[in-house]
Amino acid sequence: MIKKVINFIIPFVITTLILLVYFYLIHGLPVAQELEKTNTVSVQIMQENKTITLTNNEDIEKAVNVVKVLSFHFGEANGGPADTTCTFYQRDGSEIEIGANNDTIFKNDRQYVGVNESCQFFENLIQGLFFSETLQDEKLYN
Repeated sequence: MIKKVINFIIPFVITTLILLVYFYLIHGLPVAQELEKTNTVSVQIMQENKTITLTNNEDIEKAVNVVKVLSFHFGEANGGPADTTCTFYQRDGSEIEIGANNDTIFKNDRQYVGVNESCQFFENLIQGLFFSETLQDEKLYN
């Protein structure tokens, strides 16, 4: 009986580990897994030289959901300044600052390597949702 259980558990564990590694290699790890809209009081978004502050619950929820598209891999990031930065002010008085440029993600003064196009996608979503008046004159981040 124990041998049958072991014969089942070992392949199950090996398969699970292989799938986890594959998922990480393809999708990376989320940057903002601890961020929740219920704990966020306001959000300040800076993109280039424009700044807005969100206090409406619907806008805060949009900002939280947009930041959750950012995924990273471990490694050395290219650095540079962030093109877009979101600062989330929490109910307990703390702040979570998350930003990105073309290929680097910034979170609370740390830098991470962005996965695939997540950084550019993040910047385009922020621009489209919160700075849409500039889309008529300018292009999206590429």
